[in-house]
Amino acid sequence: MFRTATPRRAGFTLIEISIVLGVLAIVMAAIWLVVGTVFENVKHHKAGNEMQQIVQNVRQLTTRISAFSSTSGDITAAYDNQGAFPVEMRINEANGNGNLNHPWSNAGNAVDLTIEGRTTFGIKFRKLPKKACISLATKLSSGELSGLEAVVINGTSNSGTALPLNVVTASTQCTQSTATNTILWKFNLRGT
Repeated sequence: MFRTATPRRAGFTLIEISIVLGVLAIVMAAIWLVVGTVFENVKHHKAGNEMQQIVQNVRQLTTRISAFSSTSGDITAAYDNQGAFPVEMRINEANGNGNLNHPWSNAGNAVDLTIEGRTTFGIKFRKLPKKACISLATKLSSGELSGLEAVVINGTSNSGTALPLNVVTASTQCTQSTATNTILWKFNLRGT
């Protein structure tokens, strides 16, 4: 009347494997979110650094280049040839033809440099996704860049007491959910 013990099979049961796979899926999802956030933060940091370099370089180059003698227009190619833009922004790093990208674009022609009058220049980022548009509009209008006079988001101008922009204002103006938002930063040439 003794029961004989049935030998346990080697290996895992279906429930044990399901639990392990479920835990792995949760861990992978968390890692995916963290990595995505890190990459987005790197793009924002890179865009801020690029903007600071462009502003500084344009101010230095205007003492040597007479492009500001005209009253308005696109001077992207002329200033790209003179080294106003970081090389990483170029589609073809060896060619300074004004065909530039920002961190959210890889199709080219996403960055413009314009004359906005004899004492003002503008840097325009096109093809921005909504989150990037909101973040850049608020961060770069907060006094980080000297001589900022106005921020124009999708045609809506913000200047004077409207600066720095808050998240609510930026989110109501960065209306395009796809990568079609445009921001134009207008700077005083002298930096004051």
